Amino acid sequence: MKPLAIAAVMGLAVVLLIWGLRGYLLRRYERDRAWIEQTALRFTPNPVDARAWTIAYYVTFCLLLVLMVSFLASPVMAVVLWLALLAVPRIVVEWLWQARRRKIDLQLPAAVSSMSNSIRAGLTVVQAIQRLSETAPEPIRMDFQVMANRYAFGASMDATLNEAKERLASPNFNLFASALLLNREMGGDISDTLTRISMSLDKLHQMRQTVEAHTSEGRTNIKVLLVAPVLILLMLSAGDPVGVTMLFTTSQGYVILLIAGVLIGIGVFFANKITRTDI
Repeated sequence: MKPLAIAAVMGLAVVLLIWGLRGYLLRRYERDRAWIEQTALRFTPNPVDARAWTIAYYVTFCLLLVLMVSFLASPVMAVVLWLALLAVPRIVVEWLWQARRRKIDLQLPAAVSSMSNSIRAGLTVVQAIQRLSETAPEPIRMDFQVMANRYAFGASMDATLNEAKERLASPNFNLFASALLLNREMGGDISDTLTRISMSLDKLHQMRQTVEAHTSEGRTNIKVLLVAPVLILLMLSAGDPVGVTMLFTTSQGYVILLIAGVLIGIGVFFANKITRTDI
C-alpha cells in the first residue's frame, strides 16, 4: 500500500501543478502551435494540422523524459539534459530553414528577371506569379506556389505579399515584395523596376561571396572547435577508458559534459557572430 500511496500523492501533486500553471501552459501551447504552423508553411505549400502536430510534439518529449529518467543514473541530470533537448527541434528547424533561405536568395534574381520578362510580354503580376509557381526551380517555386494558393483562395495581393515577407524574413525578398507593393500603390513600369531589382540582387550576391571568401578561415575554426572535443575524447578513451566511461555513467561526469557543452556552444556562438556574412 505504501508505494501506491506515494504514487497517488505524486499524481495529485502533478495534477495540482498543471492546474496552477494552466494559464501559462495554454499560452505556451498556442505559441508552439503557431510556430509549427509557420514552420510548415516554410517547407510545404500545403497547410498542415498544427494542433495534431503540436500534441505529437508534446507526447514525444514526454516519452523521452520517461526514458531518460529510467535509463540515466541521475534523475536530476536526466531532467537537465531533457530541458536542454527541448531546444534541439527549433535549432534544427532554424538550421534547415537558413540553408533553404540561402538557396532561395540565390534563385531570387533569376525569378525576378523571369517575372519581369513575363510582365513585359503582357502578363499581369498575378499571372506572372502563377507562372513562376509552375516553372521556377525548387525551393523558390514552393514560395510562389504558396503565394498563388493564397491569392486563389481569396486573399488580396497586398496581403499575400506581406504574408510572404513575414514568412521568409529575407531582406532580398523584402526588396522584391516592397517594389510590387509600391507599384500597386503608385503605378509605373513594374517590369523595368523588377529588372533593376534583379541586377541589384546579383550585385549583392557577388558582394556576399567576397565577404564569405574573406571569412572562410573563421568558419573553418568553428568546425575545428566542434570536432576537436570529440577527437580529444576518443584519444583519452584509448589511454584511460575507465575515466572516460565515468563521464557517461556518473552525476559528476554529466556535470562536466554539460559544462563542456555550454562552453563549446558559447564559443561557436561568438565565432559565428564574427563570421556572419549578412549584407
